[in-house]
Amino acid sequence: MKKVILFLVVIALAGGAVFYFKFYRIDKKPKVAHNGCWGIDISHYQKNINYDKLIKENKPAYVYLKTSQGNSMVDDLYADRLKKFRELGIPVGGYHFFNYNVSGKEQAEHYIKTANLQKGDLYPVLDVEMKHSSSQSKQWIVREIKSFCVEVKAEYGVEPLIYCEYDYYHKYLKDDFGDYQYWISDFVRAPRCKYVMWQYDILHVNGVGSIDNNRLAEGVRLEQLILK
Repeated sequence: MKKVILFLVVIALAGGAVFYFKFYRIDKKPKVAHNGCWGIDISHYQKNINYDKLIKENKPAYVYLKTSQGNSMVDDLYADRLKKFRELGIPVGGYHFFNYNVSGKEQAEHYIKTANLQKGDLYPVLDVEMKHSSSQSKQWIVREIKSFCVEVKAEYGVEPLIYCEYDYYHKYLKDDFGDYQYWISDFVRAPRCKYVMWQYDILHVNGVGSIDNNRLAEGVRLEQLILK
């Protein structure tokens, strides 16, 4: 009897796996080549990059690198990778991970000093996430994100893209940052708000490993997100 039950469990799990990959995973994953603008984002967690393999087997249209966090942390691989991707002719940019215990102005100054963005690089990005956001009021969060964005625009002439999940956008940003351009992370469905970039899944990329994968929204051209 136990063997019969075990057999039925195995069959059920196998059927569930088939359903998952056939009806859920495929539906959930966009066809990244729809407009040729598939890109990746990388941080120090990806220790080794085989650039030759990356370029030969799945060259991304663009790359974002973690740059900084808070008012002191610097991704120690950022500068070298920024230089390398520029040499490879791949549009590259940097993102700043927002902390909730430091003013937006301080964080922006730290990011600008670290990023060293120039003409031809991608727009700056502010990465805001739910983790630790409850330590501050909505009023504080809105004020300090605004402060960060003001400093960055003064430096680069453009407002930064804002990276976040839809829930974060809905809770903190939609009323005060409606005109900003968004990079939305959602591994389940297409973003439910206006966006320019979608982080849609963690997939294996030859030359790098398992990393976040992104695509531009329909109608958005990469040239629109490059510093002039």
